[in-house]
Amino acid sequence: MKKNATPFLLLGLLLVFGSFKPDDENGHYKNNGYFFAILNGTMFEMRDDDKYRAELVNKTGSMNNSKAAQLSRVATSLIFYGNNFTDENGKIFTENIEFEYSFADGALGEPKDMKFEINYDKHVYYHLPDQSKFRITGFQWSDDHTFFLMNADFDCKMRRWGFPAESQPIVRVKGRMVNINVTVPAWVKLKDATQVAGN
Repeated sequence: MKKNATPFLLLGLLLVFGSFKPDDENGHYKNNGYFFAILNGTMFEMRDDDKYRAELVNKTGSMNNSKAAQLSRVATSLIFYGNNFTDENGKIFTENIEFEYSFADGALGEPKDMKFEINYDKHVYYHLPDQSKFRITGFQWSDDHTFFLMNADFDCKMRRWGFPAESQPIVRVKGRMVNINVTVPAWVKLKDATQVAGN
C-alpha cells in the first residue's frame, strides 16, 4: 500500500506548488515586448531575465502619511534593467533606465510630467527637458483592463548628478519600446476608463 501512495503524494505536491505563480507572472517583472536604447553610441545591455517592470502607480501630493496627503494623479512607471556591476568597495550597482509620466488613457504623443532617469556606468543621470523627447506611439487595452500594451520612441539628453551641474557630463539616450506590458494594479483607482485619477 505504501508503494501505491507515493505517486499520489508526489502528484498532490506538484499540484499544490504548481498553483502558485512566481512574481513575474503577477505583473512585477516581465520579459515580453521589445526595448532597446543606445547611450552615447553604446547599446544598453538588458539582463537575461526579469528585464523590466511596468505598472500604473498612485502619486500623492505629499511625501508624508498625513490626512492632507491626497491622491493627485496616476502615473505610468517603467523601469528597464541592465547588468549588475560591483565597485571597488564591493557595492552592487544595477544599471537601469527609468521613465515616469502622468497616465492619460489612450493618449498618444508627448506625456505630461515626464521624469526620466538612468543609472549608467556607476552614475545617475537626469533628463534635460528642453533637450529631450519621449513620444507614445501606440496604446492598446487588454479586454479585462488589467493591463495595456504601449509603444514609444525617445531621444533625450541626460546630465549626471553633481555640483556644479553645468560642469557635469551629458549623455544622449535614444531608443524605442514596442508592446511593453503595463500592469494596472487593483489598488490604482481610475474614475472610469477615460479619466485620470484626481481629475
